Amino acid sequence: MNPFAGMSLPDLQILARNFGKANPPPILHRYRRASEWTIKELAEPEIHITGVDDMNDPFEYRAPLTVDLEKLRTGFKSYAQTQLRMDASTAKQEAQAIGEIELNYIREKIEALRTASGLICATLDPRSNRMWAYYGDSHRGICVGYATEFSPFCFAREVAYADPTGPVDLLDTLNRDPSQLSDHVSCRKGADWAFEQEYRLPVGPIPENHTRLLPIPPEAIAEIRLGAKICPDFKEKIVNLGRGLAHKPRIIQMGCDHQTFSLTETIL
Repeated sequence: MNPFAGMSLPDLQILARNFGKANPPPILHRYRRASEWTIKELAEPEIHITGVDDMNDPFEYRAPLTVDLEKLRTGFKSYAQTQLRMDASTAKQEAQAIGEIELNYIREKIEALRTASGLICATLDPRSNRMWAYYGDSHRGICVGYATEFSPFCFAREVAYADPTGPVDLLDTLNRDPSQLSDHVSCRKGADWAFEQEYRLPVGPIPENHTRLLPIPPEAIAEIRLGAKICPDFKEKIVNLGRGLAHKPRIIQMGCDHQTFSLTETIL
């Protein structure tokens, strides 16, 4: 099945610009909890797409956007004349009738698009004590390294960490380059999160009945790191799974150097 079938030329051009901004390193890492879901992701193999409202940052996809009413009226007047073939007087009258009701409609559509969006998040750093603590189940989980020569990881974009300095003009951005919205909205986080060194793949809008599970090539699993505090039973399951994969990913046991407060690596 062609995933791009039915897309308009302008939409394909925007998609191409976003793909052109992809800049992943050779391997991206995802910290996972010690759970049956983690085992299933490796066994299938597949990736879970997290909804933006399920993320731990309440500011996800909430970059301030503004819609200028006069610009909206001007744009509609031009569209009405060129595309709807209205005469200038009627187009002007229709444009002037646009007001708060239409602005609220646009805001509702933006919010609906936001809530239907999802993310696949990964990081550059598989040895971060903070990341293991936050996302690796307090070092009891694992960290999976994915080779970015494979889809979808080849489309990952580095996150920019910058707090907003003011609202983004939605209409100006759409007229100039719609792909810049991802720079402001989906691939930006607050400066406090810079320690994550995150790369992400924005996905959406996602249908309500979608499983939010995305199949991936088994060969994309390049390595599996075991947390320093992983329990023996979970470790055994993960090691057996990893060694059962045809391409044999590296399996690395993380440990603790108590002299330097740093994590160590031992290849199993």
